[in-house]
Amino acid sequence: MQQRGLAVVAVIVLISSLVAPAVAAAPASMTEQSAAFGGPTEHASLAAPATTPAASLADGDDIRLTTTLALTPDRPGSVAVTLRFHVPDRVTAVEATIVSNAESVTTDGFSATEGDTYEWDGDTATPTIRYRLPANRTTATGRLDRLGPRSAGSSPDGVSATAAGDEGYLFVDAGPWALVSLPGTSLSWRYRGDAVGLSREATTAGPGAVGDRIAFLGEHTVRERTANGQTFRLVVPAASDGAMTVRPDRVLDSFAAASGDLRVGDRDESVFVVAAPTGVDWAVRGLQTGDADAWVRADEPLEDPQSAWLHEYVHTRQSFATTAETRWMTEGSADYYAGLLALRQGLTDFPAFADHLERGAEAPYGDDVLADPGTWTTGTPYRKGSLVAGETDRRIRLASDGGATFATVFARLNAESEPISGDRFRALVADAGDESVADETGRYVRTDAAPGMWSASAHEAAFGTPVARIAVDPPAAVLAAGPFRKASLAPPVTVAVGETLTVPVAVSNVGGAAGDYRVALAANDRTVDAANGTLAAGGNATVPLSWTPTEPGTYALTVRGRTYEVFVEEPSTPSVASVSLNRTSVPAGDAVLVTAEVVAEGSVPAAGDLAVRVDGETVATERVRVGPDDTATLRVTIRVGEPGAHTVSVGDASASFAVESADGGDGTDETGSDSGAGDGQAGGTAAPVPGFGFGAAAASLAVALLLALLRGRRSEG
Repeated sequence: MQQRGLAVVAVIVLISSLVAPAVAAAPASMTEQSAAFGGPTEHASLAAPATTPAASLADGDDIRLTTTLALTPDRPGSVAVTLRFHVPDRVTAVEATIVSNAESVTTDGFSATEGDTYEWDGDTATPTIRYRLPANRTTATGRLDRLGPRSAGSSPDGVSATAAGDEGYLFVDAGPWALVSLPGTSLSWRYRGDAVGLSREATTAGPGAVGDRIAFLGEHTVRERTANGQTFRLVVPAASDGAMTVRPDRVLDSFAAASGDLRVGDRDESVFVVAAPTGVDWAVRGLQTGDADAWVRADEPLEDPQSAWLHEYVHTRQSFATTAETRWMTEGSADYYAGLLALRQGLTDFPAFADHLERGAEAPYGDDVLADPGTWTTGTPYRKGSLVAGETDRRIRLASDGGATFATVFARLNAESEPISGDRFRALVADAGDESVADETGRYVRTDAAPGMWSASAHEAAFGTPVARIAVDPPAAVLAAGPFRKASLAPPVTVAVGETLTVPVAVSNVGGAAGDYRVALAANDRTVDAANGTLAAGGNATVPLSWTPTEPGTYALTVRGRTYEVFVEEPSTPSVASVSLNRTSVPAGDAVLVTAEVVAEGSVPAAGDLAVRVDGETVATERVRVGPDDTATLRVTIRVGEPGAHTVSVGDASASFAVESADGGDGTDETGSDSGAGDGQAGGTAAPVPGFGFGAAAASLAVALLLALLRGRRSEG
């Protein structure tokens, strides 16, 4: 019977990886056994699964532990935890050790014994322990290593992360939602008769999603995909909906493709990933913990040789343990394979892939020694480590004529039961390639030597397939278009608010395979336009990227390494250079065409309303736009009914004309005084001044004589 009890302990050890001290066995006459599960400290919880059930020996014979997490909106920074136990009749004693930082602990059926340990009273069938768990963890409280920029790191407690900075959150409770590490609970128990196992379950009170090691609490949706025996669960919080830069389905597509391409063993049945909301000061771009749980910032791109989505997935495929000499392998292999998988999936091109890896040979990383962590600069295992992993992969492929790759070494690392020493790693490289490959890799790992990045043709020769090589060539000048002008401008460029600047970018594929491209235009480091496409081998395209500034200021407009300096100002005031008329003398009410030449002084386009005035009175208003150092022509037709001399002015320029009177004069007497012929009108609706001419007077006299004659005849009759 004692041997059966020991067998139970062995099963639990395999599942949890951490074992608390077993309760001493009772006298044999009581036929009681003891077992333990989990670890007693907070950090033990990071290495002990909280949701994977232990092997059940018989339905109803297991101790069942359900961990329920709940938001506490009135207390941001912590979540409520309820541990509910179901204890079978054959169990005689249970001790539970909860996390050391639990607060406000209350119990039902348990009593405190020592430290964070609680003892079951032996009577309560479903005893509970409730407490409040501080949820916020930073790089200091989370015991993470210092991490390099846009790279991944591994900590002593088994957490791997893709870094965004030196400080910030790893897990957080924001109030309306929380992204937390599941708390661990250590158990020990005694029982009679056949062995009693333990099964665990974690859930949330209210909306939430739970993995083995990570939980999200709050409104969300879950997308799933199954491929190669793996089920991927991508949790998209409602708070992340507007932040994701890639569709969830595309992330799952990438995971599924990577699952098939990465043949290194250790495929977990379930992979749990949360797209973390971005309204938090996260310390890292992504974090992986446990066997296959991770979170990635929702705004992380997928089309990137440093894709955090792929980087964290590669971490889920690592099950090897390292020594100080091989510690670089954890992040070096994840960083390398994230880039290689992105290249294979067409998410990046070879130049971007090569640019990412070759930084490992540059300062400050290139002179560090991978086998000696004491020499590392921030980011060394990721930068130099990924370059060395890639160069080792290339050399193994050439030495084995394609029969082996670095994945061969990766798979053998996963199969090792002991931490990998430097000598063991060298032996595995020699087995996959040959001694010369192992010697070169050893030199790059154990000295400050660094390999150079290989060329695209060398890549095709070693990896067996041609690659796309996308070349992007931004032009020297930009195009300005809008209401003012259409022009090609060489930087520095001065434009007005509302003008559209377009950069026609030449994109070509000089590689041997079709490939995707993405080009983006940024104004002061903020992306304002982007374009994606696919080019066949040898293909080319011109991709126009545009931006319309809405605020004055100084901007750096950038695209693929080229910067255009842009000054944006409000439009200037238009200036009138001259005014001319098509006629200098017209009958009253006839049309006069006014032509004004308008200019913009200086380098800024001009826009504004210009008033057309007759003798100081505005008769028309016209909107005018003109480009810098250019001329616009304004034409307006006016009509004036008042005889005499008149002045038309537009802006500061003017011209004069005369309106003739009914007798053919200009409406002035010999002394030049006004004839007083009536009220004049100006503008397009103006009418001639009313009055009589010679023909009208004669007709009136004839009518009067006829009426007098008729009256005389009536009186005679």
